Order: sequence, then structure tokens, then C-alpha cells
Amino acid sequence: MGCSTVIRTGFCALLLVFSVQVSALVVVDDQQRQVSLAQPAQRIVALAPHVVENLFAVGLGARVVGAVAHSDYPEDALAIPRVGGYTHVNREAILALHPDLVITWGSGVSQSLTLQLEAIGIPVYVSEPSSLAEIHDNLKDFALMGGIDPNRVESISAFKATIGALAARPKDLPDTRSTVFYQIWHQPMQTLNGQHLVSEIFTYCGLVNVFHDLIATAPTVSVEAVLRADPDIIIASGIDQARPSWLDAWAQYKSLTAVQNKTLFAIDPDLLQRPTPRVLQGLERVCEIARRSQRPNADLLQR
Repeated sequence: MGCSTVIRTGFCALLLVFSVQVSALVVVDDQQRQVSLAQPAQRIVALAPHVVENLFAVGLGARVVGAVAHSDYPEDALAIPRVGGYTHVNREAILALHPDLVITWGSGVSQSLTLQLEAIGIPVYVSEPSSLAEIHDNLKDFALMGGIDPNRVESISAFKATIGALAARPKDLPDTRSTVFYQIWHQPMQTLNGQHLVSEIFTYCGLVNVFHDLIATAPTVSVEAVLRADPDIIIASGIDQARPSWLDAWAQYKSLTAVQNKTLFAIDPDLLQRPTPRVLQGLERVCEIARRSQRPNADLLQR
């Protein structure tokens, strides 16, 4: 084999390796934007608690150099420097960390910040998973952007297997499902609509969200609207793991089916509202509630 042949063969091999590496670092985010990285991310700023948690889940926690308030899981996340919170993100604090990737939250961070960061050459991935399948896609994308083969990440494989098993389960007919009101706050009273992940979880557990059809993702509702809907079950999530004191205020409305059947329950909001692998724990808890609620007048489940 001549020298020129060897050179050409070696060059082609290098091109093949390079093309594979480049293709592995091009992903599409939740706003259908193509995100390209020249090399695996080493310094990541995560602008939502669920992003931090998912980065840890795929083995990239050590590369997270900046986070926002309430990024509290796993425990190691508490030590990450903060660059803001829900109401404000500090652009200068982000730049001071010299990130080679910023993962933001579509609903919680302004589009202008995304454009500003991209204008100075920082890749930005917008994360907003609203289904179990999209959580899986986020996990896979995060691994790829970190130069990790998703097929070798146990948390991704386990999550995929679980949601596959859920999808294969027989579905209850709509008219046989119990109804549920999910209350996320009390002043003003708020819930989540059918576009939110929580409604998919309810469906897997044989429940129907009474406010599934409302337009806003987190709409405000009235006591009168809840009374008209007359849910079989009321589930509440406050700001932490504690049972919200306002959940038991429903006991005064004696006509409510959920009150008559003593089916008022509380679930840690991080297990239902934070789109991470831990939602499977929330799903298990909801399905347990659905099973218990089939036995009216059982003792009120505290937690």
C-alpha cells in the first residue's frame, strides 16, 4: 500500500470519527431549536431545578457550575453557586462562570436571555418537558451534550423501560374513571390543565383531571367551579413535602364527593410538578391514592 493510500485512508477515518462526534453533539430542544456543541460540555449552567436534577441523573452533576434557587436535589446540588431564581436570572453571574452550555427553562426564563447568550456564542438548550416521553428525551439529550452514550446510562434505560411498561398497560374506559382536582395553591386557587405532565400521570392511574380542558397551563379557579365539578378525589401540593393546611379547608363543603368519601390527599410537589425521573414516585403515589379511593369512607390518608 502506497504512502498516499495510507494518508487517504487515515484522513477518511479521521473524517468519519469527526462526523460521528459532531452528529452526537447536535440535539433538538423542547422549542424545536437545533443546539450544536463543538465538543462535550464541561461547564454547564442550569437555569431550573429540574434541569439540575436531570443533569445529576445522567452523571453530569460535577459539570454544573451554576444553578438557580430551589435547585435542591440531589443534596450535592445545594453547593452549586446560584445565578438567580424564578423571578430574575443574573446574566453577568452566568457569564462570570464561563459556561460552554446553558440549559434554560422555557416557561421560567425570558427568551431575550436565550438570544443574548447565543449572540455571544454560548449554546443554549431550552428544556420544557411536558410528558414522560419528553423527560426521557431531555435525559438523552443531556447525556449526548455531555459526550455520554445515553444507551450506557442506567437511569435513562430504567426510565425508558418503566414508561414503556406503563404505555402497555390496559387503559380504563373514560366513563369508569374517577375524577380528580389537583390544587397547587390556595390564594389564588390554582390547578394544572391537561397539557401539564400531571394529567398524563392521572391518566395512567385511571383518573381524569376535572380541569383538563382549561386553556392556561396553571389556571386560577374558584371554589364554585370546584363544587360544580364535584371531584371524587382532591390532591394538593404546597411548597414542600408538608401537608398544606388549606387542603383540609375543603371539609367544610359537605356536599363534595371527595369530602363525603374522605379522599383528600397531599403529595410532595417535586414528585408531580418537577419533570425528572422522580415523577415515577409521584405516579406510584397517585395510583395508590386511586386504589384507596375505590374504598369510600376509608380513613383519611395523611401522607
